[in-house]
Amino acid sequence: MVKCPFCGFESDESGFRILREPWRFRFYTVKRFECPKCHGVFQFYSGVSVKGKRSEFTIRIKPRVFERKSS
Repeated sequence: MVKCPFCGFESDESGFRILREPWRFRFYTVKRFECPKCHGVFQFYSGVSVKGKRSEFTIRIKPRVFERKSS
């Protein structure tokens, strides 16, 4: 189960939009997701260490700030 760090929406990986192909970082497989509820972008790390310990965590990606056009 993957949980959105912005709004708390929880689903399996198919419930989120994948923004980039998965890549490897050390022993982690990293996937970049977009939440269907709040459209927040985050990275989900999952993997098994050399010692056999399973690890999963998310990292928030700073949302882009859109400037309003002044009239």
